[in-house]
Amino acid sequence: MSYYFETVGHTVWNPSLRMGRWYLAFAESAADLVHRPTGLTPSDGDTCAVDVPVFRQFVEALLECYASTRHPVQHGLMRGVLLTSLVMLERGGVKMSPESEREASVLAEVKVFASSM
Repeated sequence: MSYYFETVGHTVWNPSLRMGRWYLAFAESAADLVHRPTGLTPSDGDTCAVDVPVFRQFVEALLECYASTRHPVQHGLMRGVLLTSLVMLERGGVKMSPESEREASVLAEVKVFASSM
């Protein structure tokens, strides 16, 4: 079974059901820590609506938090949800521009990471 993450009429990610649920759990936890809503609204079915403007604010907050430190454990914990979110945001029509070298380094990984999604 699959889990569909969709903007208006467009699928931005279609992982397995298990991966979709893992991502949602991580994203909700991250949203609590960065004090932003995710913009993700799961349905009773195997879909999740992505409100791109709200999701963008969430991803921007994640990226800012990631770039604000050199802590390797924090980077490791955030990396999966951040890269996945950046890919989904790009597929939803939003290209992020780096505001620092740290942001640029993680944004440079998006294309490679996207190939595994």
